[in-house]
Amino acid sequence: MPQKLEVDGRFITVTNLDKVMYPETGTRKFDVLQYVIEVADVMLPHIASRPITRKRWPHGTGSGPFFEKALPPGTPDWLARFTIAHNEGKTVYPVARSAADLVWLAQMAALELHVPQWRIDLSGVGSAGDESRRTDRLVIDLDPGPNVPLRHCADVALAIRDVLADAGLDSYPVTSGGKGVHVYARFPAPVKSESARAVAKQIADSLAAAHPTEVTASMSKAARTSKVFLDWSQNTAAKTTLAPYSLRGSDRPLVAAPRTWDELADPTLAQLDYHDVLDRLRADGDPLADLDPVIESVVDKTVDLGEYRKARSSRLRGEAGPARVTGTVSGTAPMLAADEAIDGLTDDAWAFEGKWDGFRILARHRDGDVRLWSRSGVDMTADFPELRELGAVLRGFDVVLDGEMVAYDATGRTDFGLLASRHRRGDEYTLRYLVFDVLELNGTDLTSTPWDRRRQILDELEPIISSASIAEVPGLLPGPGADAAEHARANGWEGVVAKRRASTYQPGRRSADWRKHKNWNDIEVVVGGYRPGRGGRSGTIGSLLVGLPAEGGLRYVGRVGTGFTDSDLDALLAELEPLIIGRSPFIGTLDRPVASSATWVLPKLVADVRFMDWTSTGHLRHPSWRGVRRDKLPGDL
Repeated sequence: MPQKLEVDGRFITVTNLDKVMYPETGTRKFDVLQYVIEVADVMLPHIASRPITRKRWPHGTGSGPFFEKALPPGTPDWLARFTIAHNEGKTVYPVARSAADLVWLAQMAALELHVPQWRIDLSGVGSAGDESRRTDRLVIDLDPGPNVPLRHCADVALAIRDVLADAGLDSYPVTSGGKGVHVYARFPAPVKSESARAVAKQIADSLAAAHPTEVTASMSKAARTSKVFLDWSQNTAAKTTLAPYSLRGSDRPLVAAPRTWDELADPTLAQLDYHDVLDRLRADGDPLADLDPVIESVVDKTVDLGEYRKARSSRLRGEAGPARVTGTVSGTAPMLAADEAIDGLTDDAWAFEGKWDGFRILARHRDGDVRLWSRSGVDMTADFPELRELGAVLRGFDVVLDGEMVAYDATGRTDFGLLASRHRRGDEYTLRYLVFDVLELNGTDLTSTPWDRRRQILDELEPIISSASIAEVPGLLPGPGADAAEHARANGWEGVVAKRRASTYQPGRRSADWRKHKNWNDIEVVVGGYRPGRGGRSGTIGSLLVGLPAEGGLRYVGRVGTGFTDSDLDALLAELEPLIIGRSPFIGTLDRPVASSATWVLPKLVADVRFMDWTSTGHLRHPSWRGVRRDKLPGDL
């Protein structure tokens, strides 16, 4: 039956959530909705201010699709629109600016979202005609001919990267989710679409001339046999390209997936499905983040599209009926903690819990049935069938629990990456549902009850909950706050959540009555270069390139671009300029976007950096500047 979801303040009717959209993998519409909700933050900057052409599969990819340009009758009034005049008349296109827009498109079975390279806000209010379309990016679509492997496309993409770098343009690869690769580049200033098309054609023609047996720039299909076709025409104002992070309407739920240049050089390169993409996003963020800016507002000659917000709140509120996607458990969304210091908090007024590296899960048990919801409001019941065991031990209790689903690795530490990819990895792991609050018991709403009393009730339920092998109620940490933080750090936990003992449970709110402390790591690194700043940092340092001493040079561990004051940047630039050298001090090859704009320096300066943890590629995650270590030399590390 139809259900109502609230996404970003918009109510959306969703239907047929169990419909199989990808028969080969059994992927349902529910899974598609969950994917677009999770990917919205990173996808929206790459499609915002661009009219969307959709390719829809109403009956799943086992049947035929159809292209759709004009918005259908019944489109919500809140969906932004842009009107384009064609010879045959005017067509009204949708423009996505929020997660709600993406959810509505997914509900309409629009699996593929295609956009032009030009942007509405760059083309001028009231502009009309392709000649006025302007863009700040370029794309080349590498389309392999019959029997040409993806590996061959990747080799050609690497050659395009070098050509673009010689022209001073950073570039970004995207495996298309089909057979080939898209290569994007960002212009330093907007240009007309036809100018972008001319640049792309020049690159394609030059590579085809240099590699005539491997590459073609010809539109003739006959010329593509055993070659990679470089489609430069997609920069034309009338053309569109599958958007980054869009699903493909293929046998499997493959995605137009942003990649790194290191991956393109890997001979085992393959297309990615939506599970892979989500795992990578959680671990490493968006590889395409530097391509498109966050657009503050977009205006066109037909509709004021208002403010585009990259940050979204994806709280979904369900209504009556057995919804498979809903955002509430008995009308409750999880309470969230504020980022505030806990060092001065004492045991008498505050309680201290571990902060776990997993999925926030609300669980409802009623008459032997257990239903699970994520923090963003997505039904996770099918994702963790192991928690059905709670239905046996909780008989006689109608209860709503709040907790975290975690995966312990072989060393006994929680590992989010392992949790998210556990079905596709052979690593040893142990699942646990760590319960830290009770919100409802046998028809009594406990959200207005002080935390101290709710904890007493939870402690009374603890023997029952813990009798299930999948669940436990973790003990509290000894205070005060500084001691709790040290205890969490010593045990390798993500951090600490401090909760005011008198606090009520405030559904859906981030409150200073709950405070989170994340455990950051400190490391001493050597500065090997820097990239110039942009915008407000123009004329100074944008980020430092840092490494750790290794045999033969420095092992690159990432960029540090936050934590500086203006005086820090001025002092660092003055200190590094006399150390400038002509080649990289780092071992191996850095990604071209990093190396192409880098200024290399003698590796003499030791710095202290704070970071969360390590990425899967051996780089610092969320590094932040702390200062220069004047007491140490690189040889001391």
